[in-house]
Amino acid sequence: MAPLSIHIPTLMLALLSGFAMLGVQLWMAQRSKLRYLDLAVWTWGSWALLGGFAMLSARLVLPLWLSALAGNGLIALGIIFYNEAIHRHVLGRSLPRWLWWGAPAVSWALTAAVLGAPLPVRTSIISLLFGLLLCPAIVVLMTAGWRRESSLRAVALTLVAAAASLFLRSIHAIVNPDDYRDLMQSSLGQGLTFLFSFICLIGTGFGFVLANFERIARHMEDMASTDGLTGCLNRMTADALLRHELERGRREGTPLAFVLLDLDHFKDVNDCHGHHAGDDALRAFAAEVRARLRGSDVVGRWGGEEFGLVLPATDAPGAERLVEAIREAVSRLRLCDGEGRDFSMTVSAGIAIAEPGANLSADLLFMRADRALYVAKDGGRNRVQVHDERIAEMASMPPRATAGDRASTPPEGAAAETSPTTSMDTGRPA
Repeated sequence: MAPLSIHIPTLMLALLSGFAMLGVQLWMAQRSKLRYLDLAVWTWGSWALLGGFAMLSARLVLPLWLSALAGNGLIALGIIFYNEAIHRHVLGRSLPRWLWWGAPAVSWALTAAVLGAPLPVRTSIISLLFGLLLCPAIVVLMTAGWRRESSLRAVALTLVAAAASLFLRSIHAIVNPDDYRDLMQSSLGQGLTFLFSFICLIGTGFGFVLANFERIARHMEDMASTDGLTGCLNRMTADALLRHELERGRREGTPLAFVLLDLDHFKDVNDCHGHHAGDDALRAFAAEVRARLRGSDVVGRWGGEEFGLVLPATDAPGAERLVEAIREAVSRLRLCDGEGRDFSMTVSAGIAIAEPGANLSADLLFMRADRALYVAKDGGRNRVQVHDERIAEMASMPPRATAGDRASTPPEGAAAETSPTTSMDTGRPA
């Protein structure tokens, strides 16, 4: 009975076809509108590996020294491209320059140094080198990359399998030299280690594509739910969370506080210091707010310079203490515009509480916070106002008829006809 073996020329053709298909698919993917991905670097690595296998296969018609130097050098370069893509994707930076230039140079130098040695020795040394070249990417994926996209874990495990197979091939070539008398020799040991090492690299490429598109999906989800300037939740998401927390408060019998925060005279900041300074001010304000919130609290940007806080399990005194701390911190902020001019800002706030059993709708809770904010603005700004019975009696008061005022707030009784989208447009002072 003939011993089991793998036909190496057929294996080489399969690997060439695999890397060619991977290269074409990566090339098509990175030509799409998602060009900022690291797929282009991985594509170059796949083309380099394809060229390396082509040169190794061409030793039937090329001189041995040319086939070995070009083939091993291109494979080493392809692995370095893979390292570069993983470093960029996970760490946001490129490989060290010494590794970029050193790996192909060492591969060429080793190949040239062992050209006169028996093939098992050459195979062992080069396989060991390729396995070591995979280690920087494995370390990055097993540390920082393990907490990123779940697809990167598959990439890490596949690279570990590829490196382990290359190390096994290095050992197997020394222990079983009869299986490595010629690169195209059909033998089970040489065929299995060669096949598994590089088929894993093909699988790694598909895993890397999935990781990139997983990151795209997460980024799009973040864009759909957060405000791009301040990093706070956008109004639609925050409003949905407000309604959710109201329902949970009813079930659990806990109060819920809703707060509207509005920066005072913010138009003057934009007019006097420029919109870039205004953007910096909004980001600084949002950072001050987030620094004082619990993990269960929510901050959303309701529009312009107006923000909303959803504070679960919070009564009026607790909400007032928190918002006073925010107001004082904002008043202490000192900012600088592009021309070196310092400026500061203040914030006014309106607080509304949904007590257990009150059965308030989100619209009505918003309207009460909005009315309290109106009173804080009308009372001199840089103030915190909690909605109470006195303010409720003022709900039907006419809006201030000053130039530039926004549309008036409807009375509380119209809550069923008013949504949070329209109730923010009040007649309160800026």
